[in-house]
Amino acid sequence: MKKVLSMILALTLTVSMFAGCSSNTGTSSGASSAPGTASSGQAPKEFKIGFPWATSSTDPTFVSIVTNVKAAVESAGGELVLVESDLTADSLVNNVSDLISRGVNGIIFMPASDSMLPTVDRMCSDAGVYYSTMFRTISDSTIRDQIYSSKYFAGGCNEDDEECAYNITKTLASQGVKNLCVINIAKGDTSSDLRDSGVAKGIKETGIKLLNTTYGITVQTDMTKTIESYIAAYPEMDGILIAGTYCPAALPTIEKALSDHKLAGKIKVGRIDFDFTMGQYFADKSFNVAYGGQQQIDPLLSTVILVNSVIGTPIVKDKPFNLVTNYLELTSKSEADDFLTYFLGDTPVYTSDEIKKSLIKFYDPSISEDTFKKTVDSFTVADVAARHKDLVKK
Repeated sequence: MKKVLSMILALTLTVSMFAGCSSNTGTSSGASSAPGTASSGQAPKEFKIGFPWATSSTDPTFVSIVTNVKAAVESAGGELVLVESDLTADSLVNNVSDLISRGVNGIIFMPASDSMLPTVDRMCSDAGVYYSTMFRTISDSTIRDQIYSSKYFAGGCNEDDEECAYNITKTLASQGVKNLCVINIAKGDTSSDLRDSGVAKGIKETGIKLLNTTYGITVQTDMTKTIESYIAAYPEMDGILIAGTYCPAALPTIEKALSDHKLAGKIKVGRIDFDFTMGQYFADKSFNVAYGGQQQIDPLLSTVILVNSVIGTPIVKDKPFNLVTNYLELTSKSEADDFLTYFLGDTPVYTSDEIKKSLIKFYDPSISEDTFKKTVDSFTVADVAARHKDLVKK
């Protein structure tokens, strides 16, 4: 365990340095020329894309999200404008106002709720600023209809969180889990609610008993207390599913609590959303399955969709383009190692040159909805490793 914690500390320090570089590179102010439409042999006019994010975070996943958004913006010659956000609805609305005042031409963000979207739409429409969302669908049908009819909503990506939670619950059942405890993001979050539904569907189908679900853990001390309370209250517990969490080092914290009680490897552990500590636990056979990989491809493609609209070559005319990206499954150390190498380094899952050639309609008018769908269908850890084997140093 000391060796694992040392590795985590080293990785965190490395990522901290990279996070600082990312933040400093993207932040700027001042108005820019309005973007234009495509013209053969020319480049798009200058444009800026605003991105409210937890830029101070040194979590490798959070840093990789910035890396991929930046690659998408720069693929068409744009500039990324980063602002710090705590990612709550109130903070994001203020961030949008700030970015509009800085003269951005588009804004990419992760909505904290459906209810904040009409306010964002009104602000962006009044300012003539396009916007796109990542990681989230719109559950409220009235709000969805309003946003989808907006001239300035470009679209974005989301995942089928319900199907993902359903599938990982079935996988845990196939591995022998009969009594399950679940940890999830705070109730009311769109992804949290959908993942709850997926777990419920999986439990009903497989006959697993759901012992408890805990929501909204954000600090390691609370994670430790939760796992220890599970151990004390449910001696029959044989599975833990991290359906979602914003707690840093969540998996190492859970593994340590289990190890302290001599239960590591005896209780099956799965999680939705990959993290950078999975490999060692796969090797130790104390971690069993992970679904994720969307943390990089979703923001990248969401931003590409936005960029195409901002520079005057939308993927779909007169309506938003919404794309569902797939969750990937990992069950081995070798897969986890490739994920760590090719997804969480300083190289995006698609480089700016790759994006420019295959996903920016300004440079290739044949690019369409099908282009993006084929990109999603072919996207795997092995695909990224093969394309970038000469770009990334192991």
